Amino acid sequence: MNEFCKGFYCVFLSIFYLGFKYLDAQLSFPIDTIDITGNFGEIRNHHFHQGIDFSTKGKENLPVKSIDDGYVYRIKISSVGYGKALYIHHTSGLLSVYAHLNQFSEKLQNLVGNYMIKNQTNEIDVLLKKDSILIKKDEIIGYSGNTGGSTGPHLHFEIRDELTEIPMNPLFYLNIDDTTKPVIEGILFYDLSDTINPQPFLYHSRKINRDTFLVPSITGLAFSGYDKMYSNGNPNNIYKIQIFLDNQKIYQHRMHYITFDNTIYVEYYSDKIKNKNFQKCFATRFYPSNFYDTLINKGRIILSDTNYHTLRLVACDEKDNCIEKMFYIKTKKIKPYKIINKKKLILCSEPYLLKTKFFNLFIPEKSLYHDINATFRYNIEKKKIEFSYSPISLRYPAKLVIKHQLSIDKLKHTILMSKNRYYEPDSYTTKEMVFLVSELSD
Repeated sequence: MNEFCKGFYCVFLSIFYLGFKYLDAQLSFPIDTIDITGNFGEIRNHHFHQGIDFSTKGKENLPVKSIDDGYVYRIKISSVGYGKALYIHHTSGLLSVYAHLNQFSEKLQNLVGNYMIKNQTNEIDVLLKKDSILIKKDEIIGYSGNTGGSTGPHLHFEIRDELTEIPMNPLFYLNIDDTTKPVIEGILFYDLSDTINPQPFLYHSRKINRDTFLVPSITGLAFSGYDKMYSNGNPNNIYKIQIFLDNQKIYQHRMHYITFDNTIYVEYYSDKIKNKNFQKCFATRFYPSNFYDTLINKGRIILSDTNYHTLRLVACDEKDNCIEKMFYIKTKKIKPYKIINKKKLILCSEPYLLKTKFFNLFIPEKSLYHDINATFRYNIEKKKIEFSYSPISLRYPAKLVIKHQLSIDKLKHTILMSKNRYYEPDSYTTKEMVFLVSELSD
């Protein structure tokens, strides 16, 4: 069993439980403009998209309706993230989320207004008692907008499991007419004999049916592509991918549900090459077990001879509209895994602690998805920590202790910038600042 799979939840949160328990629920659409411009599992910056986006054609204040009977569970207003958001528990056992709203319905707006006046705040996060505000199916609960971290007017909509709040693919609960097959734009092969830093070596974007590729004896496949719900629709993410080697299925993933703690896996699941997102059909040493239905040899294609082999890539959407691409692969020479430089090796299976004169770094075990060769040092002239490896994202935060000679006033305004993220000190003394960081870069 995968080491990220822990105890009760690993069994309980099975695909059967999360994916099919509520499929008989007859749900309404949350908005009348059924034009999806971002679907479930879409690759975003530092995360997977865990809902679907309904376009409002640049307009705001379109009515947003409840998909089913239920009660208001949570109301949140923030200047970032989901902006004005509403959470509704339903009798079917589902939880629906409506985000980036411009305003709430009148009965909810009165509650929100009174709460904001009473607490003297413009941002709220209120959990309501069960059945305190009942909502009927198709009742208007708010109006679409562009609040929070939204980059344009739209409705972000989610369906979650009521007990765990794990986001699930809404397209299995909404009746959408879709007869359009996905499109595979390109394929990419990786040399996986390098277990530390596998690199792409062969990119192919023209017609790939019945082409032949020379590959290393240990290789992996990635693809770029999209799925439209109708011919002139938005190019969205592909729901399901299968790979067959000589007619044996060796890989399958489905974007059915994504837990919040696993969304950072997007950093390893995909690469951006030639301005296109390539989804890797092979896994790291540690990986979220719920991502994969079939994963033989962790998706690695291991060739033990120099013969020709058939490789089939099958892409399907939620309505089982499928497209298949078939080609041949062979290798010229059987090669072993590359020898690893163990002096700089940081093992993902063990905790890592580095103590220097200027800083301490602690990376918890299983925080990395794979082993890395990396060095950290403090550049006195530039007054910065330099990192020999490309930026990495962590499943569990690392503890970075930086020694300083700052005054208390300066400490209160100190931040740490790592790649595109900013961190405030988790704690500090007159000698040390402690940061909990979810990614490492110099």
